Amino acid sequence: MPPIIKKVIAVFTLLVLVNVGFAWYGQASFEATLKTLGKAFVENNATATENDNLPDTIEKYLAATRADRSDYTTLALQFDGDYYKKPSKAMQMHALALLRPTPDMLWGIRLSSNPIVTFNAIETYHTGRATMQMLLFGIIPTGELEGERFARSELARVLAYAVFNPRLLPCGCISYESIDATHTKATIRDGNISASVTFISDENGRIVEIQSSDRARPLKRELLPTQWRMAIRSYGDYDGLLLPKEVQEDWIVDGRAIPCSRYTLTSAERL
Repeated sequence: MPPIIKKVIAVFTLLVLVNVGFAWYGQASFEATLKTLGKAFVENNATATENDNLPDTIEKYLAATRADRSDYTTLALQFDGDYYKKPSKAMQMHALALLRPTPDMLWGIRLSSNPIVTFNAIETYHTGRATMQMLLFGIIPTGELEGERFARSELARVLAYAVFNPRLLPCGCISYESIDATHTKATIRDGNISASVTFISDENGRIVEIQSSDRARPLKRELLPTQWRMAIRSYGDYDGLLLPKEVQEDWIVDGRAIPCSRYTLTSAERL
């Protein structure tokens, strides 16, 4: 083998080993940070008043999910699937979410487009403030989102994700308006901000679709208010609860669905 080829192979091998080591160290650092945040989140004993006047669609969903006879202070969820940075470019996604029966959430997300390069994200929503930080290899900051528009978008997400966190639905911070037998508009208020979604139910009381115009789509370092839709394809049993299993989220632009993410709930644990 010519010496130049040997040198190229040696340099390539070294770069691969360095990247793998860097990724391993970064992932370990990210997971340690997430563990610390998660511990503080779980130990937060905040409570909220409950709404005793729920519409039939929400009462039926609480019964269908068995949340009317299940209690928890925190729900730990894990998801696997694809995240679409662009419609034609999917990245593998693994996510851990911690949700409470209050308008709070913590997300740890790992995205990878190949076995070496990984991005991590930490997203939080608490008391009217939302932040997201993106990290290459778990340690190199590559982007951050915050501000009122992002907070409203994430508050809408907190409300939409009540399908995974049904004990949030009776929260006194949420008001409801029945549109018809299957459509219910919900509005959540947290301090000075509010956000709304529309829950669409089937004849069995399960919510099968959620729509919102209060979400914001990250695009070229901007947040653009964009119609958003979550479609629930199936349900599964998790720790005594019946929760959405297969889910697809889309942005709706000019009547056209642009994929945001497709994922499966792999585990749920009541804490």
